[in-house]
Amino acid sequence: MWHRLSSAVAHRPPWLASQGAIALVSSLIAVAVAVREDDRSATRVAISVACTDCALVESLALDVWSEQRGPGLPLDVVVWDRDLARLADAGLSWQVLVPDIDEAARAELVRIQTRVQTAGWYDEYKDFRAISARLEELAAAHPARVSMHGIGSSLDGRPLWALRIGGTTEGATPMLVNGTQHAREWISAMVTTCVADRLVTEYDTNPAIRQFVDTTELWVVPVANPDGYQYSWSTDRYWRKNRRDGHGVDLNRNFSVAWGDAGSSTRKRSEVYRGEYAFSEPEAAALRDLALREQIALHIDFHSYGQLLLYPWGYTAKPAPDRDRFAALGDRMASAMFATHGTRYRLMSSVELYPTGGTMTDWAYGAANALSYTIELRPRGGRGFVLPPEEIEPTCDEGLAAVLALRAAYN
Repeated sequence: MWHRLSSAVAHRPPWLASQGAIALVSSLIAVAVAVREDDRSATRVAISVACTDCALVESLALDVWSEQRGPGLPLDVVVWDRDLARLADAGLSWQVLVPDIDEAARAELVRIQTRVQTAGWYDEYKDFRAISARLEELAAAHPARVSMHGIGSSLDGRPLWALRIGGTTEGATPMLVNGTQHAREWISAMVTTCVADRLVTEYDTNPAIRQFVDTTELWVVPVANPDGYQYSWSTDRYWRKNRRDGHGVDLNRNFSVAWGDAGSSTRKRSEVYRGEYAFSEPEAAALRDLALREQIALHIDFHSYGQLLLYPWGYTAKPAPDRDRFAALGDRMASAMFATHGTRYRLMSSVELYPTGGTMTDWAYGAANALSYTIELRPRGGRGFVLPPEEIEPTCDEGLAAVLALRAAYN
């Protein structure tokens, strides 16, 4: 429901109204949490086509969650509850997506720390150490089809792990799948790990997977930003960038094609800070080196959220030379994803949403000559980055369907 209020009203579900509930959450995670009179809410604001409201909304925003934003597009921002009145006074319509993002993060942490371990590895989110261990297990259990490789190191010295799957037959098509350039997008880490897992463990029982593995040399990098990802577990659930000098760099603005163009920033505290120069960050440089060394032909960069299937260009309205092919392959991917659980992913060129320079997808196509897509995973809106664990496996089904469909349609 869209709202217009004349005064600030805190939109909270009943379970958030009790200070006792907050105290219980605090005791479970053994962290002293000060109960504020004001909360940070994730709010979707309707923006005019002329974008006359953009400056006001972004001036109030503590964080901007919309990856794509521009005139006429709703803008997902984090604001103090007290500032909802200012949106209303300006005549803007808005709806609260997450009433208290900090409480949502605390509740998620409590759930993870207190959940009884089940047999299903994908029943809950995992941190970088657990994901690394899972990759190592897959490589050890299936050495004929899988190998684990370090492709570089993060700023803090964490290894950037990649699984190489298949590639045992002559003429295998080289392909790259990566996730978690943005630290807070936990579902992308789980989906990329799950895709690798399914390709390895279902080889003997699923003909489509066997065909894929036999004809493809796939590289999977589940966590391209391990420092930021761990920081989102330990300190700030909504951290986006890497950990460069504390302020961080947006890795998906650090690639050389259209580096520094619209949609990135020179301000170090900006969520879309581009870095000092293209490939200034070792994490982005490691992805570049892997893609060039392996001469990848196909590429998918997994993100969240929005349920979008995007192809180049992101930085210019000029159609990509392969626009029609992108659209045709993308349609096959979107159809395959929909067939799994009836979830729709909207297909378009990135620039149709918002001009963005320095992205990996534009670089993979423009510099590495790969057919490259960005997939914004679940949800469409709603819960934002804190997605219930029950949605991990269904979202994995959609991600795997996209990977298989792109490879099948490529021939």
